Amino acid sequence: MNQYAAHIRKNNGHIEIQTVSEHCEGTARQAEKYAKILHLSHVARLQGIIHDLGKLRVDFDDYIHGRNNIQRGMIDHCYAGARYLMQIAESTKDKQLIETAGFIARTVVSHHGLHDWVDENGEDYFKRRISKDEKYDEIVENVHSIISENEIIQLLSDARDEYAQIRMKIRYLSDDRTLFSFYMGQFERLMQSILIDADRTDTAQFQSGQETEKDFDSSIWNLFYDRMEMKSAEFEKRTDKISRLRCDISNRCRDFSDHESGICRLIVPTGGGKTLSAFRYAVHYCKKHGKERIFYIAPYMSILEQNSDVIKEIVGEEYLLEHHSDIVSGMENDEEIAEYELRSDKWDMPVIATTLVQFLNTLFLDRMDSVRRMHRLCNSVIIIDEVQSVPTKCVSLFNLSMNFLSRIGGSSIVLCSATQPSFEKTKYPMKIDTENSITGEYSKDFMAFKRNEIISKVRREGYSYVEAADFCLERYRQEGNVLFVVNTKVAAIHIYQAIKSKVTDDTNIIHISTNMCPEHRRNVLKELSETLICHSKVICITTQLIEAGVDISFPCVIRSLAGMDNSAQAAGRCNRSNEYGRCCKVYLLNLNEEKLGSLKEIKTGQDISRQMLESNKYSDLQSVETLRDYFEKYYQEQEDELKYNIEDMGVQTDILNLLSIDSCRSSPGSANLPSYYARQAFKTAGKKFHVIDDDSISVIVPYDESAKEIISYLHSDIRCDEMVKILRKAQKYTVGIFEQTEKKLNDEHALELLQSGVYVLDERYYDQQLGIVLEGKKMDLLMF
Repeated sequence: MNQYAAHIRKNNGHIEIQTVSEHCEGTARQAEKYAKILHLSHVARLQGIIHDLGKLRVDFDDYIHGRNNIQRGMIDHCYAGARYLMQIAESTKDKQLIETAGFIARTVVSHHGLHDWVDENGEDYFKRRISKDEKYDEIVENVHSIISENEIIQLLSDARDEYAQIRMKIRYLSDDRTLFSFYMGQFERLMQSILIDADRTDTAQFQSGQETEKDFDSSIWNLFYDRMEMKSAEFEKRTDKISRLRCDISNRCRDFSDHESGICRLIVPTGGGKTLSAFRYAVHYCKKHGKERIFYIAPYMSILEQNSDVIKEIVGEEYLLEHHSDIVSGMENDEEIAEYELRSDKWDMPVIATTLVQFLNTLFLDRMDSVRRMHRLCNSVIIIDEVQSVPTKCVSLFNLSMNFLSRIGGSSIVLCSATQPSFEKTKYPMKIDTENSITGEYSKDFMAFKRNEIISKVRREGYSYVEAADFCLERYRQEGNVLFVVNTKVAAIHIYQAIKSKVTDDTNIIHISTNMCPEHRRNVLKELSETLICHSKVICITTQLIEAGVDISFPCVIRSLAGMDNSAQAAGRCNRSNEYGRCCKVYLLNLNEEKLGSLKEIKTGQDISRQMLESNKYSDLQSVETLRDYFEKYYQEQEDELKYNIEDMGVQTDILNLLSIDSCRSSPGSANLPSYYARQAFKTAGKKFHVIDDDSISVIVPYDESAKEIISYLHSDIRCDEMVKILRKAQKYTVGIFEQTEKKLNDEHALELLQSGVYVLDERYYDQQLGIVLEGKKMDLLMF
């Protein structure tokens, strides 16, 4: 019998072969293991067994051994297993078997790339793909070397029962055509994830000759439990009022872990120990309910880095994966980088801290490394910090995917924020277990932690930049150090310059914005923190990047009017631990020169906030009830924006539509279409999905000597592998600029495009206080 090769490797000068049979069996075993907790092991095993049947052909074997001129990707090996399964299922005339086979076959066809199941001509892409006849007869003759037809029928019958159970749960979740189709699409992506991870894992283990999977015994939760309780016991010893309040909140989170929970809220006032309380709940919940891992999701790098350090103290560095760009930029060793990239691709550590962008990419992006990770989100505890930061356009997708992960994936999802959005009151609502917090009645917590009040100084005519600067200086003289948060980088520069020109003493005037590279901002924030600790005099003017997760505290904060959530987040930087011994003030101003331009979300939030202020109905502008009303009004106003609107094939549509019934391609007059719940445009939706709309270009800036050294290296003749390493290091010295700024800098000949395709900035155009500036015009406008 011909032993067809799936992969080969060189070992001490010898060629070693992994046969198609060995690889399919290895992939099936791995997939079965991943799917067991979801009660989908037969579905997963069948996926794995048939996924590479298309390699059972002489020309593919010759290609693997280099005996022909066929190039990578020229042979379609994905269609054959899908076609063979469909033929067997159709021969039974059993509709449920056929539907189950179709579901599995679609994941097999897509295991090297997602597809749109209805093409641009309105035709059934899947049916066309499996109608191919490329060496099919030769392949079928060899299938028996892997599995018999009877074995496939038995496996398919078992898979049918598992598939039917999930389908029934989804139908119970919603019988609306759009929502049912969306959830079925999530189910397909989940099984796609399992197949891709199993396939790549088995391949990697053959190629490396060693295990690449990280497996952890459930006893790990006993270790984390002990460490968490030791940490909590340290706080219990403290006798001050704030510490006692934090311990009480933490204990209530611990107690709530006794209950089975789907999606729940953790509503804790700023300074209430939210991160540790949420993590304590997660550790207890995993231990009691057999969950596999904890995810900590944060919207901003500042929050992620800060809280990752807290989590690391509890679980230890060896059990935590921090998945974000700054980690790899600091690595030197190739083996260390390779190990990190593997863990980041697999998400197989017991505790994972990552960004909201990576989290949402895992659910919706078309990249196969993103798809691969999705199944790890099941049977987990997922802590989503500062959940109000979910972009408006992503709200419907976010809501529905959280419903899927909790109801189908078996995960417990914790929505953390003092400013909780009303996700449950949108058109496509999140199914939250209770309106209350997992801490129970939270109003007494907010009263106990009340350390400031928000005062509206909004007026009809607004404030010019100079008037705002004067107001800031008046507050500074009366109340002490001031943090002034504005909506745009333009406003930050103008107000900084106005204040700077008026201050004649030794007061530190600090500016922070994304015109500065990450390393620059990090150092300025460190300097600011040290200045505050030393009780030195300071006024800081910044954009909203400082509002969430930055652990600084001022006796006075001024906020340029935006959404009520922004006001509450800014208040979180005021008298955080009651260190000023009084109820401090947060002032709202409306800047009449601040141009929001295309910043529609900020403008909408600003308008709603103004309406609420004018109504005089809200005595406490940062109460949970006020914020809930705000978000309800905001989502009503933005209802048409919540589904991620896009243009596709010249038609205005949305990604929710593409990931459900895809009405763009599936017109009513189209014939021979797949069932309405199997028409998702996964490829198009994934390509168009971007958590952050970023039309900027990246520029490396000469902030310090290390940055200048990197730029010097990039000018030299270096190998590609060295280039990759240097560009990783350059990430912390990179600033994103928009088209208007790029044009102005190009007109000044301030940008240089290197052969590597990287832009670098002329040293004269980087200011140590403001970041990127234009020649001799530090007040010139740089767009937000």
